[in-house]
Amino acid sequence: MSADEGLPYYVLTTSGLPPDEAFERWRTLLAPMYEVRPTVPGPALPFGANVAYQVGDLVTHRTQLSTQRLRRDRKRVEAGPDHYLVQLYRAGRFDGSVAGKPLTAPRGTVTLIGRRHLLDGRLDRADTIGIVVPTPRLHGLPLEAHGMRFDADRNRLLAARLLDIYRRLPTLRADGAAALADDFAAFLRRLLDGSQAGDVLEGRELDGGLMALARMIVRANLTRADLSPEIIAGAMRVSRATLYRLFEPEGGVMHFVQGERLGAVRDALADPLETRTLGRLAETFGFGSPSQLSRSFRNRYGVPPQAWRGERRVVQQVSGGGTEQHVWKWLRET
Repeated sequence: MSADEGLPYYVLTTSGLPPDEAFERWRTLLAPMYEVRPTVPGPALPFGANVAYQVGDLVTHRTQLSTQRLRRDRKRVEAGPDHYLVQLYRAGRFDGSVAGKPLTAPRGTVTLIGRRHLLDGRLDRADTIGIVVPTPRLHGLPLEAHGMRFDADRNRLLAARLLDIYRRLPTLRADGAAALADDFAAFLRRLLDGSQAGDVLEGRELDGGLMALARMIVRANLTRADLSPEIIAGAMRVSRATLYRLFEPEGGVMHFVQGERLGAVRDALADPLETRTLGRLAETFGFGSPSQLSRSFRNRYGVPPQAWRGERRVVQQVSGGGTEQHVWKWLRET
């Protein structure tokens, strides 16, 4: 694979398949990690969709699940590789037990679950983003003592980081994978190590300064129609004058926000699991109309958004080609 190629990835969607076939494909994908079952007896069989990217020695995924029960027994624990899954619930929730302890993870929650943990729980129409981190990357940290959820401030920082990383993956070049993996692993270590996370409330030590913090806050709030300099400055706990000085090299605060919104649309259109129409994306990211979004997109990227989406689908069909076996090979290698 050359440096200018995209990341290796695998995508599975069961949309449009007969229920029995959808269940079988979904069960086969998850079988090394989980036993998949319906939550109640009846005709509704579990199904889902998954895209997984190999990012250096990490594996990043987005998974959409119908309501279903997942169970990891002792046999699966002993057969699998040793890693931790850092996972954000974008939608839906998990209710069950992990490592013999109760765990509830509603929308917006980030969890930290070890591959060696027994698990039994119900997922209710969940949409998750997760990063699999090899245990050696976290060597020396009090992982078992930490618990499976984060306090509100660490959860906020991690959620924003996970969303930002996933957003970038469809267009990330292969030669950027190692740096991204190192950056995320270092960030996670600082969050988990209390001795290094003293400035976690403002995020400045963890995110490398005021400008990085501002970027994180903007990216976490792109869907807010009322996003303004006042809101950004308030979240950063700085004055508007300080905020304006920070963004002078970027052409101004709202110019930067507009650019980030266009970037979010571009990356959404490249996501193999993205099904929203251009009109829906325009509404989501604060554009007045699909035509306004199309004009702005063309001005910034040189092509209309629909043409960009079509180009990415062609590239993905040519360069994807992964299978369930590739995903589990990546996981074993971690």
